[in-house]
Amino acid sequence: MNDFTPEYRHLADSIETAGVDYTAAEIHGILAGMLCGRAADWRQVLLDDTDPEAPQIQQCAADIENLLLFTAEELRSGTIPLRLMLPEEDASVAERATAIRDWSQGFLFGFGLAGEQQQQLLNSDAGEALQDFSEISRMNVEDFGELQEAEEALMQLEEYLWVATSLIWHEAGNNDTE
Repeated sequence: MNDFTPEYRHLADSIETAGVDYTAAEIHGILAGMLCGRAADWRQVLLDDTDPEAPQIQQCAADIENLLLFTAEELRSGTIPLRLMLPEEDASVAERATAIRDWSQGFLFGFGLAGEQQQQLLNSDAGEALQDFSEISRMNVEDFGELQEAEEALMQLEEYLWVATSLIWHEAGNNDTE
């Protein structure tokens, strides 16, 4: 595994500086979805309307590339838990819930970029997980109740996302540990 360690705040700052129209959580979801669906060329998707010569775009692209390589290695190695690019636990419940929703939306978008999926995948546990991602991507972050209940719900959602992502990766046939 490379020496890169993903940090939410660093990536969020890099994205903001570059003027990219996605959140850090959304970008990581897109990358994970693209990896699981075997889609390629994240640059065209994430940085299409930017100036590739601008230093802030080059830095952002390097940060995203490192995140992609890190995530691909985690998926290949079966690392549990898969490290999701989400705000730290000291962030507000609303910020963390929004990031989980954004990550799920990003994953579905990235996975969809791969085009038509095998029908057997959609009829499997992975298909159920994709349906769950769809539900999570539509959740109303204002519905989170008391702080303790919300903390537990967010923790469960995060755990579910990394388990389901690993399941989708394996069922889609991407366990290429060469």
